[in-house]
Order: sequence, then C-alpha cells, then structure tokens
Amino acid sequence: MGLALTIGDGIVDLIRHDDGREEWHPGGAALNLAVGLSRLGHQSVLAGRIGADRDGFRVMRYLRDEGVRLINFPTADFTGVAISERQNGEPRYRFNAAMYRRRVVFTAELMAALAQAPVVAVNTFPFQTLAQAEELAAARKDIGGLFIIDPNPRPNLVRDLSVFRRGFELNLPDCFLVKLSVEDAALLYGGAEADAIARIQSLGARRVLLTRGARGASLYVPGDEPLHVDAALGAGEVVDTMGAGDATLAAVIDWLLRRGVPQGPQAWRAYLERAMRIAGATCKSNGGGLVVAGETLVG
Repeated sequence: MGLALTIGDGIVDLIRHDDGREEWHPGGAALNLAVGLSRLGHQSVLAGRIGADRDGFRVMRYLRDEGVRLINFPTADFTGVAISERQNGEPRYRFNAAMYRRRVVFTAELMAALAQAPVVAVNTFPFQTLAQAEELAAARKDIGGLFIIDPNPRPNLVRDLSVFRRGFELNLPDCFLVKLSVEDAALLYGGAEADAIARIQSLGARRVLLTRGARGASLYVPGDEPLHVDAALGAGEVVDTMGAGDATLAAVIDWLLRRGVPQGPQAWRAYLERAMRIAGATCKSNGGGLVVAGETLVG
C-alpha cells in the first residue's frame, strides 16, 4: 500500500497505575501513529529522535518488529520518557529532561521521504521552537502529498503556549487536515471550540478533525455543516484511552491512502465511523498501539 511518513516523537511511556504497578511501552503519539499505519498495511516511516541507550534500543527493536522504517536524527541525548500516572484510566504526564530538548533535523533522507510520501503527518512537533517551525514551513515546499498536523500540545511539556501556537499556525496554510482533541483546542485557544476552529481555518487549514473522547469526533469543512460521529466503544471494559486519538488519525490516513480524498459529507462519515471503531478497539488494550479488530483490509 501507500507510503506514509510520520514526523515526531518515538519515546518510552512509563505507566504508573493506581495500585502501584508500572508498565513500560514504546510510545509517543508519532510512534503510535506510525505503528498503526504499519498494522493497517502501509509502508510506514517514522522520522524521530531516539537515543543510543537502553530505552532507545528497545524502541528501535519494537519499530523494527512492527515493520516501521526509522529515520533517526543524530543525537547524543537520551531517549525521551513520558511518565503517566493513571486516574480512572486517564493519563497525567510528566517528562524526563530529554523531552524538553526535542529537535527535528531535516536530513537528506528525511527530505527524500517528504517528496515521496503521499501523506505526511506531523505529530508532536516542537512548535515551541520557532526556528524548528520555520524549518518545517520551508521543508513543506518539497512535500508532494497531503500534509496533516496533530499538534498534540502537552501542558507540562510546552513551557510557552503562545510561542507553540505561533509555530503551529505558521504551518497551517494549505494544510489538508488538522487533528485536535477538545483538550488540545482548549489548551491552545481557550474559549469556544467554534472560535478555535474558525481561527485554524482562517489561517489556511482545509479541514479540522476534533476528537471528543467518549463523545466521538466532529469534522469541520468550510462551507459544510459540521459532521459528527459517535464513539464506538462497544462491549467490554475500556482499559486504556492512550493512543485512541492516534488510532483515529491512523484509520483516516489509511483510507485516504486506499480510497483517496472523500467527496462529500457522507463519504467522510464512512471514513470517520470506521475510525471510531478502530479507536474503540484500541481502548480495550494497554498501551497506545492500534488494534485492528474485525477489519477486512482491501486495496
């Protein structure tokens, strides 16, 4: 199937449960997205920064086992670690020092992938470093396919939200899709969701996909009525919501690669309802890895 390039974090998620148990998972929203696309049958490439330490070797082995090609930026730093304490299944994060030194290096290998990929998804990019945001904006001139952004701001990781917002908005012109959670929208813009969506679209983003957790997701396209689809959690206990948003985006990208851009609201509804089913299945297991449950994948 098609080549999908994801740019962003490949890290370790260290989960601390209410009962004191700890779990280690390869993580990061970009890694989850890249692995999800591979599990859905695509040539998946992750461009990230993973250290040459024990955690990094484990992450790299996981990516290899999952069939994801890694473009690893030069670094002498440790691998990023996100420590999440769970309260009723919901994560609250803090981070190791390496997470605050994230950087994307636009190497020749990455630039070649940008030119070749039908879909490029930027997820957990360090928009708070304006020089990085400007480099991304310049590199976008070589993108031949659809450009998608999931800003994924983290309150304890982004020290200056106003600067992060400026870097994010610098890359909105001609963006095919922006994916946000309701928490992301509130964190970046505050106030009403409609105002955040209007701002993002006024700066050139063509579509906004707003994920609402247990309340499903909504798609906003200029000139059309908002399209809402319900969550599809089905039977069984919700074990872990981490990765549900990444699974949603992976499922949308999967069908963009297989079927092309949907023409009209009803076609988009079919894309999003399927994405909700995959996200719901993902919530039934620990970690952020996408779960393909009951899916027949066709070209």
